[in-house]
Amino acid sequence: MDQDGNPRTNVADIELCQNDRLIFATTFEKPFYHRLKAHPQISITALRGDETMTSVGFTLTGIAKEVDQQYIDKIFATHPEMHRISGENHSERRSILRPFAITPLTGSIYDLRQRPIFQKAFRFSGERNVSNH
Repeated sequence: MDQDGNPRTNVADIELCQNDRLIFATTFEKPFYHRLKAHPQISITALRGDETMTSVGFTLTGIAKEVDQQYIDKIFATHPEMHRISGENHSERRSILRPFAITPLTGSIYDLRQRPIFQKAFRFSGERNVSNH
């Protein structure tokens, strides 16, 4: 949500999965960073597949919290493309990146690759499944 309460969508690569959290980074100069700091609730939608009937969709809700800067080193070590993205301004780019960890709360899967279609909603808190279709 922005400062006016309007929904906003952002693109971010999930770089790491550690301690049951998803780690990504954004620069502190972007509106995305400031929105996360003001409203840490996050919703992610992902789709994998070439077309509708060969795809699986996934949604996740959670809380995004800025974490220790050491995660930037782990992201760069794990993803060499970060060096290419940063280009010649490698050290400057690293200094403005801020890592966030998403603690998942709920999720759902919608898999059209299977017959019958597979759908499942779940909670990450260790509670029983929300629903199972």
